[in-house]
Amino acid sequence: MTVKKHPCHKFKTMYAKPLYVLLIALSCALGLNAQEIYPMYYPCQAEETGEWGYVDKDNNWTITPRYGALRYETNGGMYPVSKNGKWGYVGVSGEPLTDIIYDGVAYEIDYQKYPYPATYAALRLKGKWGFINVQGVMVTEFKYDEVLIYNGKYVIRCKQPGGGIKTGYLEKDGVEVWEN
Repeated sequence: MTVKKHPCHKFKTMYAKPLYVLLIALSCALGLNAQEIYPMYYPCQAEETGEWGYVDKDNNWTITPRYGALRYETNGGMYPVSKNGKWGYVGVSGEPLTDIIYDGVAYEIDYQKYPYPATYAALRLKGKWGFINVQGVMVTEFKYDEVLIYNGKYVIRCKQPGGGIKTGYLEKDGVEVWEN
């Protein structure tokens, strides 16, 4: 299939390549293979079918194009995919980590400032947010009203009975830390 570059492909040149080079340098220093730890795949559309998949840096398909939409972001090897307006995650080789039944995924982060929290990912179902780990296992219930990413952490917010909002964040192991 022919690759049609995603409009976000310019991100690949601006940010991903320098991050990838840094990751390779660090992994070499530690004697690790960076591609195995955090492969860099990019969303692309197949010209023949119009469906989306992911390609590697050489434009070889790594996750077969069979989705209606994708997000550029990966979260520790979890790739957000969409079919018929619903979202889910697939793994590095395209294996499903979740069903594609969710209303949304949280993925936005400022790459220049913060590393993405790669231990889990947020999904929205019926208006509430919950989290999965990199194996696709639920680590929290769908109970949060709002999820934000700030300073490299997931900020969680819950509406309180009688008004007010409880705010906190999730630790890397999924433990809630409430600030008020």
